[in-house]
Amino acid sequence: MGGDKLSSILNVGRELNPNLGLRGIRISFLHKEIFRTQIRAILRANLSGNLKIMFPMISCVGEIIKAKEIISKCIAELKKENLEFNENIQIGAMIEIPSAVIMSSELAEECDFLSIGTNDLVQYTLAADRDNETISDYYQTAHPAVLRLIRQTVENAHAKGKKVAVCGEMASDENLVKLLLGLEVDELSMTPSRILKIKEIVINSEIKELKKLAEKALRKKTAEEVMKLLKMSSA
Repeated sequence: MGGDKLSSILNVGRELNPNLGLRGIRISFLHKEIFRTQIRAILRANLSGNLKIMFPMISCVGEIIKAKEIISKCIAELKKENLEFNENIQIGAMIEIPSAVIMSSELAEECDFLSIGTNDLVQYTLAADRDNETISDYYQTAHPAVLRLIRQTVENAHAKGKKVAVCGEMASDENLVKLLLGLEVDELSMTPSRILKIKEIVINSEIKELKKLAEKALRKKTAEEVMKLLKMSSA
């Protein structure tokens, strides 16, 4: 909830700049009772041990530490109440704010995995509202700055032995997914309708070649140059 996903349940009023306002983990901390109910439910549903918790809109390490403290309190409560649950659950952070990229090494130390939310990362990096058609030309998914932030996140996470996923429109783009593979991301998240096409690209790709392609893209100065490079590589 938050941003463009409003809910009357939380009594979140309309904000002048919702994308920089009350959303993601910020709402969770403001409404801790709801947050604790969610965490308890996830832990109880994790009896099979196949669930993970990923916190959105993370801007600093302190937020992850605070969230983990709340999880610990929920675990203590469930034990005291003698309810069935599984406390062995992986914790992750959404990397969608530039400050999170800068602190990705430290975040990787506190988390079991990271996931890059490219839609918001592009928006916050380029100061271009993705819902504003007037400035749509400024919202450039292939911008070299965005690619460098992705590389930095992947390198920092891998140095800590943690995997990195990518979600958002970029993960389902037939051209850009080649760059993501070349940047060595570990997982891609997309809508079901895109899975078969992207799977075909992954299967038929030579990672060594895509790494070279990614290195070339990282040296480009504009998004237009990156897209031109991708079109030439696909020809």
